[in-house]
Amino acid sequence: MALPDFMIGDFQMETSEGFDEFMYEMGVNIFTRKIGNSLYPLQQISQHDGDITLETLTSFKNIKITFKLGTAWEEYTADGRYTQTVATLDDNKLIKVQTPDVSTGYHTTQEVREFKEDGKVMVLHLSIPAKPEIVCTRFYRRVEQVEQPGEPESSD
Repeated sequence: MALPDFMIGDFQMETSEGFDEFMYEMGVNIFTRKIGNSLYPLQQISQHDGDITLETLTSFKNIKITFKLGTAWEEYTADGRYTQTVATLDDNKLIKVQTPDVSTGYHTTQEVREFKEDGKVMVLHLSIPAKPEIVCTRFYRRVEQVEQPGEPESSD
């Protein structure tokens, strides 16, 4: 199964709501939370031969994961957890469920990337299923490639 074309591309975060509360609930220390709240990540989503690559780029830390839909993998998350993660596709949503070992005491989390306006907008919903009152929503806009004057048009 492959991602639809409208999910492929670069997305720049514009606004974020509830991220500090989400990080606090995840046990992230105050210094890292302050840094995290000041960043506006660029997310790059690509796929090649069934492998999906999701890169999150910031001036503080870059994270790159590669995975296949429906296949569990071990992920080292941005907040420092090792999880068994599974990604699925549901219509216009790319969903990742991150489940840590129960003995760690960490929360299971869910990332839902919802694509709107034919892929011009991506809304990232971060949640902790055991704590539905903790809601984080991050709004991204597709970065449109601008052709430079004098460059030939691509024939893709």
